[in-house]
Amino acid sequence: MQFYKILRQRKINEDTFCNLLDIQNYDYITGNNKNSFAIKYNPDTYNQLLDNNTIFKEYTSRAIQQLFVTNQKFLAMLNLSDFFNMKMVSCLFVEDDKNMYLEEYEELSLESVEDIVSRHDFNIKEVTYKTNNTNRTIVLQKNGVIGFDNGLTDSEYQKLLKFIDTLNFGLKVIDI
Repeated sequence: MQFYKILRQRKINEDTFCNLLDIQNYDYITGNNKNSFAIKYNPDTYNQLLDNNTIFKEYTSRAIQQLFVTNQKFLAMLNLSDFFNMKMVSCLFVEDDKNMYLEEYEELSLESVEDIVSRHDFNIKEVTYKTNNTNRTIVLQKNGVIGFDNGLTDSEYQKLLKFIDTLNFGLKVIDI
């Protein structure tokens, strides 16, 4: 599984931050919108990247914003699972480290997750999806890190890019 930190460039008229990542030979993927991207992630290399003065200066001057996934975003994306051709297979909550609350429900669904969030005021920590076609795993974490299996089809990969754009820019980027 590959992990990427989802980012967006808020200064749209500036050169894309990805040009600098190219110079640094840093692995990243770009969404359908050039200002929506995700860089290869592990905490150490990410911190090293931002410790580089040149990169950090460009990072701040272009108003790069890290994605943090709120309950509202998680629930909106779960509601759109069919559009992205995937289904939720697990959901973890910050306050429920033993995952006991979801066991009360007969099936894992958007409604069961919404019920736990509203009744217990829990925060979603992570949602794991499986793609409908090839059953590949996609994991979305609260800290804006997305992980996905190798072997996504072209169609699944395009949906993943649209998924990232939707997380960054909201529902306006998709046609439903």
